[in-house]
Amino acid sequence: MLSTIVFCEDKPASPAVGDLAGVLARTLASLVTAKVEGLLGDVRIAGPAGNGLTVLANHAGCALIEAENEADWLAAALQAARGPDVFLLRCGRAPEAGFIEEARDFLAGGGSDRPHTACLRCVPETFLERLFPPTAPVAGLIAPRDLLLRAPGGGFATLARYIAPSTTFRTRARRIF
Repeated sequence: MLSTIVFCEDKPASPAVGDLAGVLARTLASLVTAKVEGLLGDVRIAGPAGNGLTVLANHAGCALIEAENEADWLAAALQAARGPDVFLLRCGRAPEAGFIEEARDFLAGGGSDRPHTACLRCVPETFLERLFPPTAPVAGLIAPRDLLLRAPGGGFATLARYIAPSTTFRTRARRIF
């Protein structure tokens, strides 16, 4: 089982994201099947303080980690994660169908000396991303908790560069805002 952190960014990827709670609710809803099928264990929400996410977290049965900046709420959420492996997902993204099977296969294929890390990229949206799908931004990461805790301070993008995932999933994460 993966400890899951839904990461709310300080500066959303789109100015159209006005209702963080609504976008977060849709992100959490996309994870229900993975939770029911036993892929995901504990789920935490990491985000900025003072956005009124407490009620949503309580209704969803998630822990809420709030802090003043991205680096702080990410570090606190990683410290609070229970399992040895973490799935970190950007708020506003939803894994496509097939993610559960692909992630389960990835987790079952461990055993090498190198840390087992993977990324889930966004569905290509721009012309350049459609021409070169590997240039699409990272929407999610799966990595050992210990490796994530050793990463230098910073936000999601810094963490993704530090991890340098060894595997990129074929499934993508679609934008839901």
